[in-house]
Amino acid sequence: MAKTINTELVASPSAVAVAVQMIGDRPAFELQDTIFTIGEESLIAEKKMSEGKQALDVLDANLHDIVKGLVYAEFMLVRDYYKAGVIDKGVSDDGAQKQWERAVNRCKANFAFVTPKSESKDAVRKAEKKAELIAKLAEFDDCAIEEKKAELIAQGTVKALKEAQVITAEIDRRNSDVLGAEKARRKEQGESIIKRVRELVKAGTADADDILYQLEAIASA
Repeated sequence: MAKTINTELVASPSAVAVAVQMIGDRPAFELQDTIFTIGEESLIAEKKMSEGKQALDVLDANLHDIVKGLVYAEFMLVRDYYKAGVIDKGVSDDGAQKQWERAVNRCKANFAFVTPKSESKDAVRKAEKKAELIAKLAEFDDCAIEEKKAELIAQGTVKALKEAQVITAEIDRRNSDVLGAEKARRKEQGESIIKRVRELVKAGTADADDILYQLEAIASA
């Protein structure tokens, strides 16, 4: 009797096709590390942008506190000092000028700052005289300058009272500088708190909720 041969084909395990995940026309595994790095570095870049924006806002506020109310000659002196700081970092004079203009434009947009107009020679002379008086009074600390003002008022002469007015203006200027710095500090502090609250809300953990409850209690107190 003839032997029957089974001719049915049996698939070899090695012949089974394994589906390869694709991204476009490339295997996904070829792009995995690249995409991972993009995500990782995007996170870092966004964080740096956020931190840079907060720092820039504080610097703009500080600059505005200095330039607001200045006459043209004083404003241009601030510009020269500002540009010197930029140029010191290797930027050209033209580049420093553009940086200054961007800073001034932000002050206009955020603080309604108005650039002072060019002045007459007489106005420039008065500004220079004011600068000389400020430099002269710089040798007095806050306590000493208050005592000097009291002495002049006590003298009661026209000349003494005029000098007392100058000293009063200098005291007001110093107080304004302190208030400006405090304002910038509070602004930065407030932005940091807001950022932290957003992080806590996004976290959604029990610890985060506990902190949020405490903040709510403080805010409603």
